[in-house]
Amino acid sequence: MAKTYIIIVAIAAVILGVYFALPNRHFVDSVFPLHDGASVFEYDDKADGGSSEVTFALTDSSASFSCMLGADTAKSAWCGLLLDLSQGEKAEYRNWTFVDSLIFELESSGTDEILVKVWTFDPDVTDISKPRTFRLLMKEIPLTKGRQRIAFPFEQFYTPDFWYDGEHVDRTLNRRHQETVARVEIAPGWNQPRGKKFSLKFYSITAKGVSNFAFGVVMFLMLGLMIVAIGRTHSYNKENENKKAEPKA
Repeated sequence: MAKTYIIIVAIAAVILGVYFALPNRHFVDSVFPLHDGASVFEYDDKADGGSSEVTFALTDSSASFSCMLGADTAKSAWCGLLLDLSQGEKAEYRNWTFVDSLIFELESSGTDEILVKVWTFDPDVTDISKPRTFRLLMKEIPLTKGRQRIAFPFEQFYTPDFWYDGEHVDRTLNRRHQETVARVEIAPGWNQPRGKKFSLKFYSITAKGVSNFAFGVVMFLMLGLMIVAIGRTHSYNKENENKKAEPKA
């Protein structure tokens, strides 16, 4: 019996050793720098009569964005940066099922908060001709002045009430649909002052998690070992009970 357990523990140790030695056991998807046909562009409110001012510059290694929201408080004001990961009309979404964190390396000035919005395709709600019907996952990200590297658990991103209300969606439809990520959006924080310019320079935006394939194989093998161990223990205990029940000569 002891020999069986030693063999099982040794096999488990080998499995874990191989898993931790794998070079690609983590899932990593680069939102920026761009790849696989992704695109990025800035937007503002001028088409709707607003007066916000935006500048944007893109290189292979950075994306620089600045905005000053219109000072007229009688009008709504908005601006932002949109990273389209779905390759436009191809609608080939990113699978972030196993993503557990988003990591930003950026430089900021003129603001202490941004909103990061992740838009996912929801087959129960989304009309691809209407961008706002994609499911919204949002998180307020605090910033400090200067260059910084910040990471947040993806589970902290939430679907706000105003999205359910604005799109008339039943709140029981609450699946996040991380398997179909379409866009990532950067917008000013809730309290960004009107008429004050803020600037952001992104060096990288990365979605990271545990590799689904490698992790799944390890979990399957470990479950198999547990079943063998439990079965062997049960068999051993049964044999002992039978021996005790046998009449003595």
